[in-house]
Amino acid sequence: MENNANIRSIHEIVLSADIKEGIVEISPPHRWIMELRKIKLSNGKTLLLKIGFNDEWSDASAILNQVAATKMLCNIGMPQPKVISYDSDKSTHGFRYLLTEVHQGEKLGDVFQRSNAEKRIKIFETLGHTYSLIHSHKNSWSGVWDGSPNNKKYPIHPARFYSGAEFHGGSGLLLYKSGKISESHFKAICNIWDENLPYLEQRSASLVHISPFPWSIYMADDTTGYSVVGLTSLGDFMWWDAMSDVAHLLYPPFMDITDEERNGFLNHYNGEVDYKAITLYKLLNRICALSNVYMAPVSPSTQNEWIANELVMLITIIDEINAS
Repeated sequence: MENNANIRSIHEIVLSADIKEGIVEISPPHRWIMELRKIKLSNGKTLLLKIGFNDEWSDASAILNQVAATKMLCNIGMPQPKVISYDSDKSTHGFRYLLTEVHQGEKLGDVFQRSNAEKRIKIFETLGHTYSLIHSHKNSWSGVWDGSPNNKKYPIHPARFYSGAEFHGGSGLLLYKSGKISESHFKAICNIWDENLPYLEQRSASLVHISPFPWSIYMADDTTGYSVVGLTSLGDFMWWDAMSDVAHLLYPPFMDITDEERNGFLNHYNGEVDYKAITLYKLLNRICALSNVYMAPVSPSTQNEWIANELVMLITIIDEINAS
């Protein structure tokens, strides 16, 4: 049964945002990182309400970070759904939220799947140009924002954080304990990351998306070509090495692309490219994807097939790094 208190809160949020149109329909809740509710208005317009249901994932700074990221992207010239209202405090409704317009276009993964080889290269050329603009914004330190891009939430460098959180613990340890990788490969990925920490920690910081996934990038195509018309996972934006994004985009989780498509990205990416860093971040991204950290919205069959193939490729990545 629908939570009537929740429905009342949604109506109150819309009214407090000075929206005059009546609510025609509220969609059932869909939970990912936040709970999503689509709100259809009497004028045909649809809004998106993002509700924090997990304080660890949606604390006050996470809400404010999304607002800040939206503003920064708009200043760059990237379209983003307008933030209509938000509350980083739970005292009014019992939850934190953002009320926004809905995204235009389609998810990258969907656009990619229905496109031919020539168009797929064009898609990645567009991504190369777009992420060049994002990464052109530099900062003096790497780290997670604390409600503002000017404030660092944690003193630890992201690369050192991931050593404990995703290599020695988290994803790497889970892959070993579940029998998906051997003890020797578990030790190898931990040693590779730790031995390269000084190198990773000295790399310069840029504005990074962290989650440039096939399901978090919205694209449109018309007579002038492809364009990125919106990004999700805005709470993940932070200051870090641009190659962490590039590794995701060249080797996207749960989507296989060709070398021609990778070259399309690289040929239109105006930033400096460091292949050593890309390979290291590919290792991090792969163990996270193989452990379902990204909670990819793909079918179980697609996920299982991709994981089976990528477990083999993980060994190749280890060998590639050790040989360099």
